[in-house]
Amino acid sequence: MTQRLTTPAIHRLFTSPLGALFDTAAFERVKTQGLPGEFRIARAGAAAGVVPGGEVDEFLAELGAAGSVPDAMRQRIRTALDLYAHAQDERREAQRRWNDAFWREGEAAPPPRADLVALETERRAASERCVKPTAMFGFLADEEFVPPVKFRLPGPEEVFSRWKDVLADPEALYAAPETMPDVEASQRVPGPSGPEYIVRFRSPSRFTGDTAYARIYEPEKASGGLPTLIYGGGFGMMYDQLTYWPEEEYMGRYLAARGYRVILIESPWHGRRTLPGYYSGEPYLANAPAGLFQLYSAQVQETAVLIQWARSIGAPVVGVGGMSLGGTVAQQVAGRCGSWPDSMKPDMVFLGASSSHLDQVVLHDELSHALGLDRAIRAAGWTEENLADLTPVLDPPQRPGIPPEKIFAFLGLQDTYIPYRRSREMLRDWDVPEENIVSWDTGHFGILVRIIRTSEFQERIMQAMRGIERGQQEPERR
Repeated sequence: MTQRLTTPAIHRLFTSPLGALFDTAAFERVKTQGLPGEFRIARAGAAAGVVPGGEVDEFLAELGAAGSVPDAMRQRIRTALDLYAHAQDERREAQRRWNDAFWREGEAAPPPRADLVALETERRAASERCVKPTAMFGFLADEEFVPPVKFRLPGPEEVFSRWKDVLADPEALYAAPETMPDVEASQRVPGPSGPEYIVRFRSPSRFTGDTAYARIYEPEKASGGLPTLIYGGGFGMMYDQLTYWPEEEYMGRYLAARGYRVILIESPWHGRRTLPGYYSGEPYLANAPAGLFQLYSAQVQETAVLIQWARSIGAPVVGVGGMSLGGTVAQQVAGRCGSWPDSMKPDMVFLGASSSHLDQVVLHDELSHALGLDRAIRAAGWTEENLADLTPVLDPPQRPGIPPEKIFAFLGLQDTYIPYRRSREMLRDWDVPEENIVSWDTGHFGILVRIIRTSEFQERIMQAMRGIERGQQEPERR
């Protein structure tokens, strides 16, 4: 039996010469066109997770299906529901065994490392069958009666009335946590680059009230304090609920093998924090636009906790970064941290595909159109004008809370999700040096593919962190 987790074959394919096929405009188009189908399948799994197996009518109601469904389709759904119920049972049992071993909820002594590897592998495989239920519900991918998102959008009157205190004081929304929650670490499992483990703590956010999680990657042989990066992925990511999680490979394990600690944070409503009846991340869009500033605020405050925790265990340098949604949160950290305690401020921030003018992104970007958010938000009564009134809580402030030369950005010239022009406007307003900005001739997914396939983003991160660390040591040498 293996004594260590391994890198999935699909990642080796991405980084091989054949992976160049994914770094093309054609792949970008195929990926974008397939998004509604992917989210319909996820929506079906979310609905199936909260209804009894075989109860087609309850499933359709929970799904939010529109119109009548033919008998033949109902029979296929009934069969899929039974299969999904069985998969759920297997997942719950795998998770129970994992909890007993990793959180030591059932055993007095930690199990051998080979058992931890086996339990981690089993948990991920069982979870993936449920959170990516293509094998069971793939036949619904092109069915128009299945919505990609279960929209429950609040209208302008509700948002401006319910959250008037938030809108009146955006700085309080993104303030540093007043108290530091206890951070608990799980057992460590050996990974390809070194030990991996989970940390959890009570979220300080007023919007979540749940447990926050992050997965940690460290070098095999660590001595002294480790420079640390806290990194967030994109919308809808499922993290280590899958057998292949790109951020784990291109960031977590890549940097750990080179002497860094990486903390991959789970966004609110994603991964382990997915709400019953929703798929990973769905409330972010389903409750827009309030869902946007609620997630940003929560993850910003949780990032502050992780920055302080990393410093408390000896990290000499702490950076914050992310891609897409994770980049949007990182830019909020960069913008809002000026008033935070020094122990919670990052030394630098790395932005992948992020921008300001998020009210315009909601109404006009390609993801919004593909999933029907632009139509749903207008139907709920939102306009260009009243969405713009949310700019103080959706966008970072006009000046960053850290020096501009400590902000780095990677952008896509052809990005139709986070428009390049908007990204450049924000960086220009922040006076971010031109040499800190990398622009690739690619779209939104192309940025991720380029980050996976090349090491330019990772090398820039390590170079910046080494520079900060040398600067801290310089006074000692003098």
